[in-house]
Amino acid sequence: MKYPKYAFIHDKQYQINTDYHVALECLQIIEDESIGDSERTYAIIYKLFGMIPEDQDMHEFIRIAGHYLGCGEQQEVQKQRKRDMDFQQDWKYIVASFMSDYHIDIQESHMHWYQFIHFIQGFTEESMMSRIRELRNYDLSDIKDQKVKRKVMEAQKGVELSTKLSSEDQKAVDEFESLFI
Repeated sequence: MKYPKYAFIHDKQYQINTDYHVALECLQIIEDESIGDSERTYAIIYKLFGMIPEDQDMHEFIRIAGHYLGCGEQQEVQKQRKRDMDFQQDWKYIVASFMSDYHIDIQESHMHWYQFIHFIQGFTEESMMSRIRELRNYDLSDIKDQKVKRKVMEAQKGVELSTKLSSEDQKAVDEFESLFI
């Protein structure tokens, strides 16, 4: 698969900053409650393209940015997935998994955002991140022994994802992300 490096808008080519660090910064900006929607939009566009486009082109840049940050998937597909990983909260597990599975020190590496995501999707079952995700997704109804069930529940609590946003704030983020369709 050839990863995108450029956006084409009105027959003009714009280079995308494809480093995964930049995409992670964009995701942090999206979740930052202290930033207003317009500032958030401008920040993401500037991070990815290194410039702020003319107003008449902004909608197209927003659409391309959303498509890029979603690794080419439709937003509906992304929303259907249960959230079982957080880049910030799980960073130590991601680092460990890159090292164990690929022998890559991800903190010292620069790679395309899509490649970074594809590597995460390809973690082996033995990787720390895969084991954490499996634990988070484990169906407790499959466990009949109450003692074992309590232990798994405690383990799940130990790795549960923090809820960063109130439901009202999450709704605002969802509305903002809908701009990227």
